[in-house]
Amino acid sequence: MTGTVTPVENLPTATTPSPVANTLAAAAGAPLGEPYLSLRAGTQARGLHGQLVQQLGRMIVSGELGADRPLVPEEIGRRFEVSRTVVRESLRVLEAKGMVTARPNVGTRIRPVPEWNLLDPDVIEWRAAGVAGLDQCRELAELRCAFEPLAAQLAAGRLGEAAAARLAELAGLLKQAAATGDQAGYVKADGEFHALLVAECPNRMVEHLARVVSGAAESAGMRRRSCGPMSDAGAASHQRLADEVAAGDGQSAASVMRAMLTAQLEEQGSGYGLPGPRGE
Repeated sequence: MTGTVTPVENLPTATTPSPVANTLAAAAGAPLGEPYLSLRAGTQARGLHGQLVQQLGRMIVSGELGADRPLVPEEIGRRFEVSRTVVRESLRVLEAKGMVTARPNVGTRIRPVPEWNLLDPDVIEWRAAGVAGLDQCRELAELRCAFEPLAAQLAAGRLGEAAAARLAELAGLLKQAAATGDQAGYVKADGEFHALLVAECPNRMVEHLARVVSGAAESAGMRRRSCGPMSDAGAASHQRLADEVAAGDGQSAASVMRAMLTAQLEEQGSGYGLPGPRGE
């Protein structure tokens, strides 16, 4: 490879998640003191190769490895005391994630953020632990506002008897939990309510997108399929949504779902940094 680079051994290494990681949990409705775990066990279980992928990924996301210089395998190997084979395998993983590109006579360089696979679990987690964490949570919430109303519209009037009965039961459980102050019960019923609607949507592409976004939200530290904090009003909205779906009124079901998700997004706007400029 050619070009002059800053030796990797002189670059700072990634340490603990940035303070924004804990803010993610609060913005997503989790307890303020809830810790954010930045390392995924599945990746770490792959030994040196997985650890190097994690380290380089975080350094790329944080900007500690800039796009203005190539990544030199020999320097990376010396810095982290791993073989060139481990370095090559790690760079191939990052290339598959869209984060770097290798070209003859140019070397391996970092690609622009929009070209990354932003729904990859590792990329999601690395961004969540960095300065772009709040932007990412907002982006995921906005994406959910786009597809869940469609899922509700398409599911309206198409639920089987068992699914319709369960949806109505969950709406009742939400009302009961809100009335008794059962936060854990509310969150559990809320998550199952939304998951059931998506699962019953006849469009498999929407269901697949929902699964991807849900997994990405979990990687970012956001609560799974949450639809806002516990409240009597929130429970009532879910009941209305269940009624519209059972009645087969797709347009009204989509409208109720959109209103719930939009209200949540607006309520948490300060936590997500809305409506400020998007970060990387």
